[in-house]
Amino acid sequence: MGATAAVVSAGMADPPPCEACEGFVTGEPLRDPPTMTAQGGALDVVMTPRTRTVDIGGRSVSSQTYASKFAAPTWVVNPGDDLNVLLRNRLPAGYLPDVQDLNRFLQPKGAITNLHVHGLHVSPDSPQDNVFLTIRPGQDYQYRYRLPANHPSGVFWYHPHHHRYVDMQTFAGQAGTIIVRGGLDDLPGVGNLRDRVMVFQNTEVRGSSTAGSQSRPPKDRVIIINGQLQPRIDIRPGESQRWRLVNASTERFLKMRPVGGEYFLLARDGVTLRTPQRLSEVFLAPGQRFEVLVRAGTARGDFKLVQEYFQQRPTPFGIQPEVQVATVRVDGAAQARQPVPAVLGPVDDLRGARVDIAARRRVVFTQNPAKAQFFVNGKLFAHDKGGTPVPMFSPRLNTVEEWLLVNDSPEWHNFHIHVDPYQVVARNGRPVTGQPEWADSLAMPPRSRITIRQRFADFTGRFVLHCHVLVHEDNGMMAEVRVVN
Repeated sequence: MGATAAVVSAGMADPPPCEACEGFVTGEPLRDPPTMTAQGGALDVVMTPRTRTVDIGGRSVSSQTYASKFAAPTWVVNPGDDLNVLLRNRLPAGYLPDVQDLNRFLQPKGAITNLHVHGLHVSPDSPQDNVFLTIRPGQDYQYRYRLPANHPSGVFWYHPHHHRYVDMQTFAGQAGTIIVRGGLDDLPGVGNLRDRVMVFQNTEVRGSSTAGSQSRPPKDRVIIINGQLQPRIDIRPGESQRWRLVNASTERFLKMRPVGGEYFLLARDGVTLRTPQRLSEVFLAPGQRFEVLVRAGTARGDFKLVQEYFQQRPTPFGIQPEVQVATVRVDGAAQARQPVPAVLGPVDDLRGARVDIAARRRVVFTQNPAKAQFFVNGKLFAHDKGGTPVPMFSPRLNTVEEWLLVNDSPEWHNFHIHVDPYQVVARNGRPVTGQPEWADSLAMPPRSRITIRQRFADFTGRFVLHCHVLVHEDNGMMAEVRVVN
């Protein structure tokens, strides 16, 4: 293993040991989340969030999950399918964690919840992706999502989205993956590869994970993959695998250096690239998804996949320490190296003089950390003042708008909008060149400006934009968008 260690470190010191992982089982083979697959044009699902004791690393952890395991099921559907989800809220009535200083908008009404299908291009109205819906403890609600026949293939995910409770419930484990089949699944050199789903989540394993992401200091929080602590990902020398990476953490910006081989980006946030992009690092903002082709090298051994040090904001709680998140084990019979596809598919491009821009707008993220308040264009989300939400923006159906996103604060934020993805066209005034860059969740460095273009296609109705650092969203950094015809 001496030669392997030299490859693993690549001139870098090993990360410090994970203090919160001490006494837990690590290094087990990565297990895929349970899978539920559509049959005959429909997928029918029953989800029951409730307080449970789940196994993480061989020890019992109190949490509030959708199922008996921390890793929620992966839903696999096709364009044109019906996705029917019966959500049964069995979270405790009257439950309110002792973190009101960190989320001052929580109300003693019990664990209110609902469901958001992050990234899916579906209607924002009931019974589909209505995030203004309230489902109280003991209540059931039948969601009926209708995927358009031309829905993009790719990786999406689901999680709660009732304002004030999103961080707390997602941190407790209520998150899972949605795969829409097609596209890359039918491409030679990709569709035939071993397919791994990896859901990255941050949580608390030494007590209860139900209090939210800010309830304990960073050293007491861990990153888990598919409900496992520092699992082992097996790949054979020369083998190519397709990894579907989902950052379902509430606040973690994942910054990881590729180990064990070459990494090629195939798709971002459910939008396939024109051509593969070789990665020198994997950087995933909260809510983002990458599809990555990993081609193992010839050197056998254990390679540490490390979350590198990241300063999310200038406070002790904003430090995300360097920590190992997994081991990539290259071993077994060598495989013939397969070529990476040269072309993946056509991608829309909203750059150029021929694009009719219907409106130009500004979205400015600011904050008052002393009061734990986070603003969009100087305003807290309307719910926070006890009022009825009013739209901040009202785009017209099937038009393209250009928005300037401004992070006028000293910490990282993450811009997410529902229903439609957007294209990044400039950063800090410099045009983005090369192939189109599409996303629905986008990291915004401190004091940065990012210009996007977005087509508001197919659906009218009310939805939201917000920061996907979920404690920011819960504390006001959200605004209503209402698409009108």
